[in-house]
Amino acid sequence: MTARPLAAAPAPKDAAPLRSEKYRRVVASLPCAHCGIAGYSQHAHENDGKGKGQKLDDRRAMPLCCTRPGIEGCHVAFDQYRLVPGGRAAHIELGRAMAAQTRQLLNTMGLWPARIPQLPTTRPHD
Repeated sequence: MTARPLAAAPAPKDAAPLRSEKYRRVVASLPCAHCGIAGYSQHAHENDGKGKGQKLDDRRAMPLCCTRPGIEGCHVAFDQYRLVPGGRAAHIELGRAMAAQTRQLLNTMGLWPARIPQLPTTRPHD
């Protein structure tokens, strides 16, 4: 009798990224994480792992200001890798830092939305 090869177990699926309008709104209520202007922020995702058709977890984001008449906002410059010198790597590092700072700020200010779990601290890209 020959032994049959064992079937490989399916790879565990990553949890679906959290999508929360409530979280996006509270992030957008904060001043821009880069320039500090208040009243023009948008919820802006990190650029690491982002791609066409790929959604990032809403908790991996920071407030960045929008474009307004005569002023290009930090959100557009960040998404186009022009916000800081150093190219893609510098933007990925900056995005991670600003998103972590945003999560910390929401917790410190008591603004973290109820029933939204904290982002796990053990992520592959951390």
